[in-house]
Amino acid sequence: MNKVKQQKLLKFIFFLSIFGIILSGYLTYTHYSELDSVCDLNETFQCSTVKQSQYAEIFNIPVALLGLLGYSFLGLISFSLAKEKILRKIKEKHVINKIISAKTMFIFSLIAVGISLYLTYAEFFLIKALCVLCLVSQVIILGITIISYKNLQLEKIRGDLKLQ
Repeated sequence: MNKVKQQKLLKFIFFLSIFGIILSGYLTYTHYSELDSVCDLNETFQCSTVKQSQYAEIFNIPVALLGLLGYSFLGLISFSLAKEKILRKIKEKHVINKIISAKTMFIFSLIAVGISLYLTYAEFFLIKALCVLCLVSQVIILGITIISYKNLQLEKIRGDLKLQ
């Protein structure tokens, strides 16, 4: 029963990751282009202001590109965990065994939520403009984190059952 529930959770994380990849891909595109964002709605919701701020890059790397890479990593992990045949082949490599795990997925998504919360703080209080697409991305990563936590709990339960 837990295995079926885990499969559903992993598929939902994968779906959210794909949505995050698309969203981050668009945000990365707009970061490098001269185009105004489609979500420049008014003075409060001003994606172009956010993308031009100093908080749009970390070490000269666009935050959107980091999001794209992060969502890709989470999608890879969730896909690998959902497809047990692939996972068995991956687990033959001991280093990859530690990377492709429910625990890694949760920790990585938790770190991403922390970064996301800081960026949300920057939007509200420092930039004083909000990017609608960034806020959607923040909801996605929060959802992935919550679901990956539930998946980790089920993984622990399954592990405990295997030991008995």
